[in-house]
Amino acid sequence: MTHRREQKLEPVQVGRYTYRHEAEFAAGFLEDGDIPYRLQIDDPLLGITMGSPAILWVRQVDAVRARELLGTDSGPDSSAEKTP
Repeated sequence: MTHRREQKLEPVQVGRYTYRHEAEFAAGFLEDGDIPYRLQIDDPLLGITMGSPAILWVRQVDAVRARELLGTDSGPDSSAEKTP
């Protein structure tokens, strides 16, 4: 049972964004929905993430609700990935 609980707390990706402002805008929806999130941004060139997109992460237990708020695909072949 402990493993199941830990698995629900694993971070999953719910969004990838080319521009930092898009990622921050999407994160605002999660904040308004009281969903904890982590925003991974690597933007050395003035808000444009060259080479690596801005990634929005939430706990697995919150992923379905987060995708609903963001309007992203929540199906089984979604591009959301677990953190390495």
